[in-house]
Amino acid sequence: MSTFVEKVMGAKAGTVVTINPDYVVINDGVSAAAVKEIKAVEVPEKVLVIYDHDVPTGRPEAAAILKQNLMFADKYGCKYIQAEGIGYQYMLNTVVKPGQIIVGGGSHSSIFGAKGALGLDVSIPELARCVETGRYSCIVPETIYVNVEGQLAEGISAMDVAFTLLQKNLQQTVGKAIEIYAPGLDDYQQAILCSMVCQNGAVTAAISKDRPTSCSTLDLSTVQAMVMLPCAERKEQGRAKIIPLQEVKGIKVQAGQIGGYTCGTIETLRKAAAMIKGKKIALGFRLTICPATSKDYIAALEEGIITDFIDYGAQISAAGDHSVVVQGAGAMGHGEKLLTTGLYTFKGAMGCEDVEIYSASMESVVAASQTKQI
Repeated sequence: MSTFVEKVMGAKAGTVVTINPDYVVINDGVSAAAVKEIKAVEVPEKVLVIYDHDVPTGRPEAAAILKQNLMFADKYGCKYIQAEGIGYQYMLNTVVKPGQIIVGGGSHSSIFGAKGALGLDVSIPELARCVETGRYSCIVPETIYVNVEGQLAEGISAMDVAFTLLQKNLQQTVGKAIEIYAPGLDDYQQAILCSMVCQNGAVTAAISKDRPTSCSTLDLSTVQAMVMLPCAERKEQGRAKIIPLQEVKGIKVQAGQIGGYTCGTIETLRKAAAMIKGKKIALGFRLTICPATSKDYIAALEEGIITDFIDYGAQISAAGDHSVVVQGAGAMGHGEKLLTTGLYTFKGAMGCEDVEIYSASMESVVAASQTKQI
């Protein structure tokens, strides 16, 4: 039986293939570096340039990237997308279709596997060559299978499931594709799994419709609240230590952030609003809410959720990816600690170099906003 990647790439594992992506994505994050290398665009209508990271621009360097990308899109006739929020989530909701191939230079294109599409993150030079030629060559990866069964306990989220899988590392995942069978999780939860489980070095991930016969199995009822600890450098993020949240319980934190494609969609914003209804944030604690997309933001406004957050004492950011804020709204001060649903915990990701960043679920961040501790 063919694996997901074999079906989409049209060849068996171990075969060298040349594919023609349906979309190539460049944003103002890591992939913006490719713009400086690109000398031509083979298929402009397939290249999407998305402004979704430093929104609104919080520093001169970010403004320069914004200008660079805008001029690039204008020069080559590529579609420029702004004010739509996080590119991954926007594309998952409105652009990507099953069977398509999307190439990007970020870290979480595997999210498209939740919709039956193949998302590939490539190096900056590879991304530039893909834009110039309209093609991408690679080796079809082997696939490992994961069966996720049972039901989650109250207060445990899909982020905790993903962290658990990353902590266990199942088998050696570097260079391989992961297919996940998770009938007990909804579409949104499955998207979170796909987007996160490649952090240890897997090539891509997808949701399987059929239960695999030979696989690793995770019983959802055994999953507990997890936390990803601070790490030294961005290049070490995939190796950041993940442990049960109970092991760091009691650490004082000054701020929290709920958002991103993990927890900024309307599904999670609704849950968070229900948890804080009628309550007030702990005095002095700073909580930032970052809707994933403009659609999520508008829905939260129409449902009164934004009002609930403001009444609680939270601040609201523009729709977008605020998991790295070097300067501007949400940046942390010297010696402070942040608990966030974002997936970057390296030094300097959220302001000063001596800030400690912990990543955990929305439920854990809400709890911290009432106690000022993990």
